[in-house]
Amino acid sequence: MEQRRFSRIGFNMATELTVDGIVYPFSQVENLGVGGCSFKTTIEFRVGAACRFWLPLKATTPEQGVEVFGEIVRCSGQAIGVRFTKITPENLFHLQNLIRFNAPDPDRIEDEISRHPGLL
Repeated sequence: MEQRRFSRIGFNMATELTVDGIVYPFSQVENLGVGGCSFKTTIEFRVGAACRFWLPLKATTPEQGVEVFGEIVRCSGQAIGVRFTKITPENLFHLQNLIRFNAPDPDRIEDEISRHPGLL
C-alpha cells in the first residue's frame, strides 16, 4: 500500500464532490490533506472514477473556493477516498493554507509542504 506524503486533518466544513456530472454535497470532510481527502458516505462510487472536489472558502461567497481534480481510490460502502491529481497553483496555495492553519502541528505541515511542493 502506498504511504501518504502529507498529513491529514479533520475538516468540519461543507464541500462538494462531482462524479460523472453529478454533484454530491457533504456536510464535512472526514479528513483532508494536500494529496487527497475522504468522506463518510454509503454512496457507491466506482474506484478509478474522475472527480472534482470543491471547497467554498466562505459561506457568504460560495463561488470562491478551492477546486481540485482527482480520482476515487477507495470505496468501502461506509467511506470513500479521493487522491488529488490536478490543481492550479492558486488553489494549491489556498489548500495548503487551509491545512496549515487548521492542523494541530502546523510546523509538521510546513515541513511536508517544503519537501513536496506539489500534490505528489
